[in-house]
Amino acid sequence: MTPRPPEPPGARAPGASPRGRPRVVVNAQRWEALTFLHWPVDPAVVQGWLPPGLTVQQVDGTTWLGVVPFRMAGVRVPPLPALGAWSTFPELNVRVYVRDRAGVEGVWFLGLWATSRAFVAATRAAGVPYHPARAAVHARDDRAGPPSAVRYGFRSVGRGPLRVPHEHAGLRGLSLHAEVRSHEEVDAASGLVRWLTARWSAYGVRAGRLWRFPVVHEPWTLRRGTLDALDTDLLDLLGLPPAAPPLVHVAAPVHARFGLPRPVR
Repeated sequence: MTPRPPEPPGARAPGASPRGRPRVVVNAQRWEALTFLHWPVDPAVVQGWLPPGLTVQQVDGTTWLGVVPFRMAGVRVPPLPALGAWSTFPELNVRVYVRDRAGVEGVWFLGLWATSRAFVAATRAAGVPYHPARAAVHARDDRAGPPSAVRYGFRSVGRGPLRVPHEHAGLRGLSLHAEVRSHEEVDAASGLVRWLTARWSAYGVRAGRLWRFPVVHEPWTLRRGTLDALDTDLLDLLGLPPAAPPLVHVAAPVHARFGLPRPVR
């Protein structure tokens, strides 16, 4: 029998099986034309956005606000197949970096936007703060590696009542337009880049309890990115001062699997 090659660093989440996938997969998807935009933020401000049970993580006395636009493709609930065009749509998420009381690292979403209203409704029922949006993602040369250029446009639709605990009210009117170019490949397996991108848990609140959603995906292939254009009201909606241009990293597509959510004790 041919031995299995060693697993790349950070390719498997805590709690996943030895083969690198959750024991129970509740959702599978592919992330395409994905860009990470990151701004440094005061940790004390971020802590005020978090529910009980989560603590903001810091690097050299600061933390980071992540904005991640991309295209989801092949969204499905295994073992069911993806349903063609219904399973492919743009997403934008705004996230911060946290640790729970057991020391497990992950992300807390201040808000997420998608054009699929069915997906938005299903995920909000699970305690994840999705919102409907109008959006478009146009990528160049993205068949295998990171795209050479991507153009994103997102605008939140509607300002209905908040039903997900601790979701950030100000972000319901978010809009973002960005044009990104990618350059040389960067090391995604160490340093700040790994800290920002190698995250294997997401958190949500449902029925008054904090839940952890395990996720696994292939190791990132990332390129340094630059912005040709950025127009967003994000920082203003969050009550943050104007900031310098963000760190930009453009990713090659990866397949992702979400495991059964677990209550955080």
